[in-house]
Amino acid sequence: MIVSENAKFVSLRVGPGENLLGALETILNEQHADGGALVAAAGSLEFLRYSVVKPDEENIPRYTDIIEETGAIEITGLQGHLGRESDGSATSHLHGTFALGDGTVRAGHVYDARVLVTVEMTVLLSDGLAWKRSVVEYGAGKTMPVLLPMQSIRAPGLSNAAQAQQAV
Repeated sequence: MIVSENAKFVSLRVGPGENLLGALETILNEQHADGGALVAAAGSLEFLRYSVVKPDEENIPRYTDIIEETGAIEITGLQGHLGRESDGSATSHLHGTFALGDGTVRAGHVYDARVLVTVEMTVLLSDGLAWKRSVVEYGAGKTMPVLLPMQSIRAPGLSNAAQAQQAV
């Protein structure tokens, strides 16, 4: 468990045609942060790529092939974490529920999303927290990439990735 006492909220609106995940990654980079959480999101999408967890033939949980939806897609719930890949690039791990134009609901791990009209979001960023890409082993030696919380040790206003680049 990581406890951080210094955090701030960043709220924004993402407009038509914009990449939702790209907007979140931009927040991480512009705010020189290594970790955060998407705490609120409301709006609509025109494109969504997602998958769900389903046991494979050995009964080991795996993500399904990526599913694509287009058209008017309402965000009914969206949450997750922002962090850094091992190379320092910004990334996110989001899950959501979505209503399609006919009222049917879809849910899963979000890989890509493009805004239809608007998406308003609030992100909580912490100076003391970093979410770092790692690989965990589970079920009979299978592995899956995950984000793991870590204590962030960095100079004020600089991400760990930025500090590493300055040290070179």
